[in-house]
Amino acid sequence: MTDAKTSEHEKSMRRVRRFYQISAQREWERLEHPTQGALEFAINKAWIQKFLPESGARILDIGGGPGRYSIWLAAQGYRVTLADLSPDLLAIAREKASEGGVELEDVVEVNAVDLSQFAEDSFDAILCLGPMYHLLEESDREAVAGEVFRVLKPVGHAFVAFLNHLSALRAVVNQDIPFFTPYTFDIVKHWHHDHVMDFPVAGIFSPAWVVHPRDVPPLMERHGFRTVELVSSQSVAGDVQGHLALFAERQPELYRWVIDELVKLANDPTIIGSAWHLLYIGRKP
Repeated sequence: MTDAKTSEHEKSMRRVRRFYQISAQREWERLEHPTQGALEFAINKAWIQKFLPESGARILDIGGGPGRYSIWLAAQGYRVTLADLSPDLLAIAREKASEGGVELEDVVEVNAVDLSQFAEDSFDAILCLGPMYHLLEESDREAVAGEVFRVLKPVGHAFVAFLNHLSALRAVVNQDIPFFTPYTFDIVKHWHHDHVMDFPVAGIFSPAWVVHPRDVPPLMERHGFRTVELVSSQSVAGDVQGHLALFAERQPELYRWVIDELVKLANDPTIIGSAWHLLYIGRKP
């Protein structure tokens, strides 16, 4: 890596750490917030559960942040290693695991592009639900895919999250989003054409890479994965999460049925493009 490229890479990592230092508590709360992450969390958990090994297996949650998924898995008897770039998020994870009476096998500060502290074929399953969209350099994303494949045991499954490039045009017509400024047109064009989301308002999100759904399987398959599923983490309901929250209060039994149906639809090829978040599920042969 050249000095200039190294400097840019380190700058990017500092921005990610800084963002999560500011928003650490918000990140813990996001996956239970009815309009921000509760639907994503429910759908991801349901699809991950389909392919998990038996209880007691070793799982790596790389980029697992404040530990929502790690704690959920550890509560089921899995031996979970939570790894993340942000010490602030890991501090929350330790606190929340202790509060919940859940024991994580390990909590370590790690950059997903370099998992050299873990031996080849170390884990029965791997979650990578944050790192990919924080990596603006293609070489870094390729490195993460390769490292996840290396430390995953044969026949194990990897669960990898991506942000959907196709959501840019949907976002621009949403007048509730907090980044409308005189520069919005340039922001959206950059998002749509260059696959980079970079908000001008501090604290919304760190700069992020977004991908067309059709390009996700080839990225992972280049490193040896066999594609099992590509899932929309919001199914067909990404734009009506506020209504779903009200529905949960007013007709809870019917709400549970709707969520079950949304889970079933989440891998339908005709609705993948409507996702805000994509969940790739791949198997190591």
